[in-house]
Amino acid sequence: MRILLVSPFPPARDGIGAYSQAVIGALRAEGHQALVVVPRRLQDRPGDVIGALGPRQPDLAALRESVLTWGPDVIHVQFAVAAFGAQIRGLFSWLRGIRSTTVIPVVATMHEVTRDTAALRGAGRALYRALAGHCDHVIVHTGAALAILTGRVGVPEAKVSVIPHPEAAPPRAASTPRELRARFGLGDAELLVAFGFVHADKGLRDLVRALAILRRSGSPPLDDVRVVIAGTVRPRHGLFRLLGWRDRCHLARVLRLARRTSLHREIVLTGYVPETDVAAWFQAAAAMVLPYRRTEQSGVAALANACGVPVLASTAGGLGEQYASSRWTFPPRDPRELARVLARFLTTSPDERAASTDRRSTDRRSTDRRSTGRRHDAALGSVIKATVDVYRAAARAKTPRGRTGSLPDAS
Repeated sequence: MRILLVSPFPPARDGIGAYSQAVIGALRAEGHQALVVVPRRLQDRPGDVIGALGPRQPDLAALRESVLTWGPDVIHVQFAVAAFGAQIRGLFSWLRGIRSTTVIPVVATMHEVTRDTAALRGAGRALYRALAGHCDHVIVHTGAALAILTGRVGVPEAKVSVIPHPEAAPPRAASTPRELRARFGLGDAELLVAFGFVHADKGLRDLVRALAILRRSGSPPLDDVRVVIAGTVRPRHGLFRLLGWRDRCHLARVLRLARRTSLHREIVLTGYVPETDVAAWFQAAAAMVLPYRRTEQSGVAALANACGVPVLASTAGGLGEQYASSRWTFPPRDPRELARVLARFLTTSPDERAASTDRRSTDRRSTDRRSTGRRHDAALGSVIKATVDVYRAAARAKTPRGRTGSLPDAS
């Protein structure tokens, strides 16, 4: 098959882009061809990218001609509001042009249904309803997303499949935990790492409040604990720069709260984490902390699972499904319960933490009846197989009458 992904893509800094890069590699390993259309032009355009959406109708028309010349069997949009930002309008316009002139099936993976609809409310639901209307089939990663999409958003249940987020491959280590500790003056402290783009929905203020509760109680002591905020605010474009401003204000409030509660020594801010340092932060961490208020799923959680790092996570969105059997979960927006989980974790021996993490990773099971895999963090190969099955079903449904046969296995 020839598969065209519409998605952010490296070198752009975006988790969905990294996900799409892994998907393309896996598709090609199975004998398929795959290229990418990106939301906006990349300065150093990789060979995987056939073009960008562009802001004007002539740009969209030229892109459509380039795509049709290549001749994809299916178009797969990897969508979240933050991933496309100001280019959402261009995406919709381009999809309308594709669907009005071709019978190429369009599939969308909606990565952030729960968070986007909670943040944008009625406008978010209308946006997702409109995107589903441009698609022949929709994929989500969690039962929570399925419930929202087929409930309040109003997408027909037959049009949606749940395919779990695949377990991430541990990145190649190019630096060491010792180097990072020396660079940021961390010494031998125990590290609780909040990794990834800083966002108001990720609950950093709840984490600082929980640390303040522990500091007031005096048990356990925090002298040898550091919370590492390993990331920065996501770069945004156009009107969506306003959301970036919101996230920068959120980070400033978090740091002010840390100073006000005398926790500034315990909080370490790294700024953007280059790919060369990602593995070392996961190796250095005693735990990854995900105090999210809103989310659908987390690439950080998938990477932590692959690396065998304990995860302290809220039960927001799909995290509640993913960590249903974990000892280290807490309700979102609940600093007191997070403080209790932190206290329990910090007073548990490393061997017991490791045993708990191993047990959780082997016991994870999907509880949603429409999930295509038993594990929430399914192997990438099984995710690709389930996704290709969706492609074929969507293509069969669009085959004009009088035409026989199915899509080829490879082109």
